[in-house]
Amino acid sequence: MQKREINTQSGKVSYIEYGNMAKPAIVCLHGLAGNGFYSFAELADRLRDDFHLIILDLPGHGKTKPLPNEEDYLFSNLAKWLHYVLTHIIQKPYIVMGHSWGADVALHFTRQFPDEVQGLILLDGAFTFPQNQPEMTFDYAYSGWNNYMDGSIYQTEADIFNEYRNFTQDWNDRKEQYVRSIFTKSRDGHYGLIASKHTVLSIINAFFEEPFADAYPYIKVPVILIHAELPTELNKARNKGIVQMKESIEDVSVFSIPDSSHLLQWDHPVQLSSVIQKWIGEKS
Repeated sequence: MQKREINTQSGKVSYIEYGNMAKPAIVCLHGLAGNGFYSFAELADRLRDDFHLIILDLPGHGKTKPLPNEEDYLFSNLAKWLHYVLTHIIQKPYIVMGHSWGADVALHFTRQFPDEVQGLILLDGAFTFPQNQPEMTFDYAYSGWNNYMDGSIYQTEADIFNEYRNFTQDWNDRKEQYVRSIFTKSRDGHYGLIASKHTVLSIINAFFEEPFADAYPYIKVPVILIHAELPTELNKARNKGIVQMKESIEDVSVFSIPDSSHLLQWDHPVQLSSVIQKWIGEKS
């Protein structure tokens, strides 16, 4: 693992590289309020022998500088930001893999810059929220995340771990390392998320301003959607999103990971990495 950073017009960008640069490249984009290490370290240990992994901290997350304006976080603008960053990091074609919000970023990036993307891996994202969840109105989602950010203040690391252990069925010391990386300790001794409320709420706005399904007809590369099966209450939204994707994108594979929740890469990393390796092998 090599921790790296570059300086751009918008400030410092942090990323991690795993594996052999001679191997096929996968650019990895994390979910909302996380970072690259949090989302992908578990998978990286299982993919590093066969791939060159570039795991980014997206703007306002990890050690990458936030963007100043709400509109900067629109997917169309983030795609341009990401393209600028990647031209300074990698000079060969690559697969793009995104988890959750990162899947939406990956989708819109591929729409705008199709010639540089060999394939698209969507991990439990870019097919349900918010378009296919009627309860997720803008006001509901925005106020929910606003309250979440206000409430994500903890007295101790133990308090953080007690909450985050509920996000996976396979909690262990490694997960504590991942969770620790997305929090910062303030001068008063409390712990809060590194991602700011401005960043998070700007991204929530982007979900509604630029819906994922609008990008589907422009995707001409092979796509695999790998999704969770829990909670089952989302099955209607999942099924609707899968139908939309298959109707609009020519080359789509869909795979579900049994007994997995949204952080499926934490729940079943061995199975997930196997699915990714097999799909890439078939598409190579």
